[in-house]
Amino acid sequence: MDNLGIISKYGYKCVLISGLIFILSWVFDFWFWLFAALFIATLWVYRNPERLPQSEEAKVILSPIDGIVDSIKKCNYNGQSYSQIVIRNRIFDSGVLRAVCDVDELIIKKRSGLNIHSSDSNLNLLSNRVTIMSKKEDIIIRISTSAFSSKIYLENFTHMKSGRRIGFLKDGKVAVLMPLNTRISYSKGDKIKACNVIGYIDE
Repeated sequence: MDNLGIISKYGYKCVLISGLIFILSWVFDFWFWLFAALFIATLWVYRNPERLPQSEEAKVILSPIDGIVDSIKKCNYNGQSYSQIVIRNRIFDSGVLRAVCDVDELIIKKRSGLNIHSSDSNLNLLSNRVTIMSKKEDIIIRISTSAFSSKIYLENFTHMKSGRRIGFLKDGKVAVLMPLNTRISYSKGDKIKACNVIGYIDE
């Protein structure tokens, strides 16, 4: 499941194209610095940093992606109440998606939609979305695209191992729905990294 290269495998095509354009601009002396900057920016967007879980305790929930905490609130899903934290991933944040905890049985739902700026209040209603649910644990991950991302990349998996790579999101929001007795470790506006502990589920 893991993609261990320096660049995420989901960015190989974009990196190759921008690299070829950069080489051609250097050979023909045509806007060299512009295409050099584009190539470097593409490498940065699709970087694939190594991250280790901040904690391996069974009741810990990890951040699924780098970004900024957009909101923390109580929400309802399928008639059940959850504590929800939403992380806004911007195009220059690392877009590698990671498992928030160990889960054996999963249900994955995909829905096509629009590409909307990630600050838009209608994002969750109209955007492309993937929902990952556990059959046993009360954990739900909802991934929504934004203006610079038309696709959510996911590995082919039926279970998750805490901290492992499960996909890639270039720009968008990731909501993690957890049991109401979860103690959340962050506040709105905080910067966060994938594999940081975002909450502890109380007994």
